[in-house]
Amino acid sequence: MKYESDRMQYVSVLRVCSLFLIVLFHSMCFYSGTWWYLRSEIVPFWRVISFPTVKIGLTAFVFISGFLYGYMYLERGKYRNVQSFLIKKFRRLLIPYFFWGILMIVFMPEVQISWINLFTGVCHLWFLMMLFEIFVLMVLFNHLIRVEFSTKYLDFTIIIVSFMLLYIWKNITSHHYVLGIEATLYYIPAFLVGFYYAKYRQENNSKGVAYFLFLIGIMALFVLSLFDYSDTFYRIPSIIVSLSAMILLKNFSVSSYQSNVLNNLDKNSMGIYLFNQIIVFILLLNPESNHFLSCHQFLGVLIIFIVSLVIPWILSNIFNKNKFLSLLIG
Repeated sequence: MKYESDRMQYVSVLRVCSLFLIVLFHSMCFYSGTWWYLRSEIVPFWRVISFPTVKIGLTAFVFISGFLYGYMYLERGKYRNVQSFLIKKFRRLLIPYFFWGILMIVFMPEVQISWINLFTGVCHLWFLMMLFEIFVLMVLFNHLIRVEFSTKYLDFTIIIVSFMLLYIWKNITSHHYVLGIEATLYYIPAFLVGFYYAKYRQENNSKGVAYFLFLIGIMALFVLSLFDYSDTFYRIPSIIVSLSAMILLKNFSVSSYQSNVLNNLDKNSMGIYLFNQIIVFILLLNPESNHFLSCHQFLGVLIIFIVSLVIPWILSNIFNKNKFLSLLIG
């Protein structure tokens, strides 16, 4: 992702940190019992920390997407052509989703992925389908209301309503996994908070930002009181962590060398995400490495983390050097 100036470097920092959290989570799945089809003896320590790790990582990723969408839409005046915008997002998100999803179904039968999963979410690839659906919903938002001129009260009404819809879907209605709509409803509040933070940030008004944070806090307390203690409990704290991290990182500075590494990781974040879990599967489906990792439950996490970060990073750089291959990783 290219930004107009170094003042946006904090976005790259937050995204790379989020990426590391997700890679770390995938490194713990073998020991936390997350994957019923690939697991060792469950290690309580990894089980406890794996869940908040992935919630913060994924929520921050969605928050950043909402922020950048708001930044480009409101400040840069882009994404106004609906057709070209959706085509771009289709190429960036759904082409990699279907390509790698089909490959995993065909060549990884041990993971027990069925063809019907293409329409509900294939392993970690569900994230791509979910993001595409959120972008479609944002296009509808932007045409139903004029977000540039909407009041703060309307903005926060939209966010609160999105949380209420999530609550209804989670606790009252039966679950329907078609097109991964449940995940979309789960994460659209984080996207909206990122979008509206981009909106109020451009006012360059400390009072406006303080007002924004105050209402987010009130909304969080209100919605938390409605939810059962389940995985949903982590959603709102994760959003607040993401928002706070972005604000705190605004004054973050790195050396030129660190900046090059950071920008390369940021540029290849999508490719690393796509390849990461596939590499973990390959590692765990090998009998020799599976046995070794099963016997070394703490060292194993470090080994999986390094291997499933470095190899995808190398592969992503290779793919991004070719126009056709870059299409396959968004």
